[in-house]
Parts: sequence; C-alpha cells; structure tokens
Amino acid sequence: MTSKRDFYSEYEWLKPLAEGGMGTVYECEDKRNSRKRCAIKQMRSDDARSPEELEEAKRLFRREVAILRGLDHTNIVPFIDDYVSDDGRYFLVMDFIEGNNLETVIHNEGPFSQDDAIMVGIQICEVLEYLHDRSIIYRDLKPSNLMLTPEGHIILIDFGIARILMPSTTATRVVTAGYSPPEQYFGKPEPRSDLYALGATLAHLVTGVRPRPLIPSVPRQQGADVLPSFDLLISRLTAHNPAERPISARVVLHSLFRVYKELHPECEIPDFDHEPLESREDQFISQKIMRTGLTAASSAKKDLPRKKGPEFESYSDEEMPSSIAKIFFDTLKQSSGKMSRYEGGDEDEESRNRSTVEGVTKGLRDTLDKLNAQSSIWQKLIKWVSGRG
Repeated sequence: MTSKRDFYSEYEWLKPLAEGGMGTVYECEDKRNSRKRCAIKQMRSDDARSPEELEEAKRLFRREVAILRGLDHTNIVPFIDDYVSDDGRYFLVMDFIEGNNLETVIHNEGPFSQDDAIMVGIQICEVLEYLHDRSIIYRDLKPSNLMLTPEGHIILIDFGIARILMPSTTATRVVTAGYSPPEQYFGKPEPRSDLYALGATLAHLVTGVRPRPLIPSVPRQQGADVLPSFDLLISRLTAHNPAERPISARVVLHSLFRVYKELHPECEIPDFDHEPLESREDQFISQKIMRTGLTAASSAKKDLPRKKGPEFESYSDEEMPSSIAKIFFDTLKQSSGKMSRYEGGDEDEESRNRSTVEGVTKGLRDTLDKLNAQSSIWQKLIKWVSGRG
C-alpha cells in the first residue's frame, strides 16, 4: 500500500451501493482501465468510534485485504487494489458484481424454489470447501453477503470478519443473529460453524423467513414445500452441537447432489457413497446442474429496492451481552441435543471438541453475574455443560 498517488482522481465515484457497520461501498468507474466498473469499500472512520473500536476496524480491514489478495475462485469477488490515504482512510477496490444480494431478492420476490435453493447451496458448498481447504473460516455467511448475478452465479462479497483458523486462547465473538451457531457466540468458530450458517441461509431461501437466533431450522414446520431429505439436511446443518452437523462442505455438497437426483431422476450423478469424486468430475456435475438455470436469476436483472440484511455483532470475552447469553441459556435448556456430547472421532477431533466445551463453560461463567437469575439453576447448567453434573 502507498499514499504517494492521487487515489481519488483515479476513479469516477458514481453512487453508494451499501452501508454497514464497517463502512460504505461505492459504485465507481476506473478511469485508468477503460472506465471499468468497480466497487470501492471505504472503512468508517467517524468520530463516534472509540480509539479501540477504530483500531479493531482497521485490523479487520487489513485482514480482509490480506485474505482477498490470496483468493482466486469464481464464486468470490475478485480483489483489485487497496489504499490508505494520508489522513488515515482505508479503501478496498473490488470487481463490480451485477445483480442483487439474496436478502434483497427474497424480500422483493419471495422464497426461492427448492430447485433454486439447491443450486445456490451447491455453489456455496464449493466456495466453502475452497476456503476451508485453506484454513479460512468465513464466519458471516448470510443472504445479504451473497450476490446473485443475472447468469445465476452466486458470489461471496464480504470478507470483513473472515479469519484464518488457528489455535487461540482468546477470541473476539463475532456473530450475526440467526445465522451464527452457538459456538461462535463463545468465540470458538470452526469450519462447521460456516455449515450452520449455510443451513440457516438455505432455510431462509425456501421459507422466506429470517431464521431465529440459536434455533435449529426445520423448513417443513414453517410450511416450506421441500423434500423430507432436504428438510433433514437443513435441520442437521443447524444442529446446536457441531459434532451432529455434516463433517465438511464436501459432504454437504454430495448430499445436495443426492437431493437434486430425487427431484430429477434423469440427471446422471455418480454414487457418492463410494470413493470421493475427483475435482474435475465434481466441477462437471455442478456445471451440468447449473446449466438448467436458476429461475430466481431473472430477479438479478431487475433494479430491486435494496434490503439491508442483519449486521454482525462483535464483542470481547468480557463484554458478552446478557441478552445474548439469556438466549443461549434458554436454547440450551430446550435443546434435545446436549452440548456436552462431544465424543468420538480421532484425537484432533476430541481435542477440538474439548476446547469448544471449555470455551462454552468459560462463557457461561463469565456471564452469570449479568443474568439476575437464580444462581443455583445456572450452576447446575455449568456443571451439565462441563460434564461434571
């Protein structure tokens, strides 16, 4: 990055496209490149932010730049440039993506068909597999971060809170209510946390209703006309316990192919119950399915009124809001799947599960003083989650 250039004059600034907690995204034209359209994200730097909040925003912004620089996938918005001005303003330049985000499409056009939702899910799985293979957890999968192009392609557009998976004794809690799993509320995200968000997103697509926080999604209970197998897959994806979710994006991808086969028996899809497919064959199958086209893609050609999706919340270990903890406690009591059941698997899996349980238990302890409830009940819950009850 360098400030020895006239960044502002290099672009024609057309109009703001979106605004959120992290900043504003503008539609621009690159004067140096045949006035090619691009999207420029400017980090918020207003006086309302505390020095700590501003420093955290800068850290997340720099991390987004670093992650996007190293990615090359047809379902990820391409990185072009980044810039820091002399007065400390941060800019990220990306390709301009034609179309509408899925939040806007659902809001204006209603729920997606089952066929369309499966095609969207297949594309999301492919990009999640690509990210997870590189130890990147996206952490903010939701309809407002997914662009639908007129050609029916799904593009992931915001990597503001994505992070590299690595061991850590402390972690900032970053969540989006309705799409984030329980472990993410306690600063312990893992690849299957993205799968929970995928399930919540698929449920939103087929029901047209934004998912409730920390509640497993069962679309058929909300009147969605979907196959039992698709309904079961979504409910498994949104299970409270990560160990009860599918183990990887690749497994979910194969499950979606099988559901598609139920809807279209004539489609020649290999038997996924045997050896894993090679990448080229996977890609061929995906492209063959996608050639049937998304009915919803027609809405990407329209200039629909924009719908702003839910924003993520970020807080430290010591700042967990009591309202969030209360939701988690209520869900924990009502859940039929106990979070203490993190058993089985190899040594790494057991270590990861043990770390998650320890993180949850610590989170429970840290928030007891905020809840104004009978301490005996919460102490029993802590013993239950930690396996001592």
